[in-house]
Amino acid sequence: MTKTKKVLSSVSATIFALGMTGCGSNTEEVSSLPPEPFDDRCNEYEWDNEEGVYQCDDESSSFYRSYYHGGSFFGSKSSLKKDSSYKTYRNSSSYKSNTTPSKGFGSGSSYSGG
Repeated sequence: MTKTKKVLSSVSATIFALGMTGCGSNTEEVSSLPPEPFDDRCNEYEWDNEEGVYQCDDESSSFYRSYYHGGSFFGSKSSLKKDSSYKTYRNSSSYKSNTTPSKGFGSGSSYSGG
């Protein structure tokens, strides 16, 4: 193997390892989600990052695309947001959402020059 091929091989391995490290953070994120609801009215759920709740993803359910919180289904975001239990949850430390502002690496910054 020529020296150039060895260098390229090492660079490729390093890039791959760094890429896998980035993918690992997603596993942490998924494992920190609350458990999926167990409700016979919907058999498949998807996590909604924006609202911090599960959404029914079962096309055969009459609750398809409804938001699930506290044992109830909500047909729209506005009805979910009006619910007093959901409001309490949104203001609690157990609220899980990826849209909350963060600090540190990757959070970005802005500058208003003068």
